[in-house]
Amino acid sequence: MTPRDAAGNPGAAGDSGRWSDLDRPPLNAVALRRGLVQEGGLWTGIDIVPRTGSTNSDLVALAAAGKAGEGTVLVAEEQTSGRGRLDRRWTAPPRSGLFFSVLLRPAEVPVARWGWLPLLTGVAVATGLSRAAGVDTALKWPNDLLVTVGGEERKAGGILAERAGADGVVVGVGI
Repeated sequence: MTPRDAAGNPGAAGDSGRWSDLDRPPLNAVALRRGLVQEGGLWTGIDIVPRTGSTNSDLVALAAAGKAGEGTVLVAEEQTSGRGRLDRRWTAPPRSGLFFSVLLRPAEVPVARWGWLPLLTGVAVATGLSRAAGVDTALKWPNDLLVTVGGEERKAGGILAERAGADGVVVGVGI
């Protein structure tokens, strides 16, 4: 989605890129809430946990217990039991990426069309990453986010959607 020779592309020869430093400071929950949670907006709450097994599993459980409403976002600094397609598992060191899940209750959309949610999420994430980081992104359906490094496509993230009760779906993203 971004030209491979774009300025600031971490894959360019001799450019370590501004996105290569994984020793980032902890996420600032107050700043994220201030920037994303607005009256009448889609995002109703943002919680950050230092470590979890899976943001998707946690948010599904919170929704089942009535402790999370539509638009809740759960972010983890570290994920130790991330899940992917075909029950694949992965872990990620603290602050090595972005790991978050959102609870949606798309009442206006028939359940038969909810299968589009991970695909639409993939397009949004790939576009956002391409614009923000200046990297060439692509999607490998149904849930893999790819970046081009040294002329080769490599997996940089994934999307997982799962039902949360009769009227909800949790969409998780790991980059």
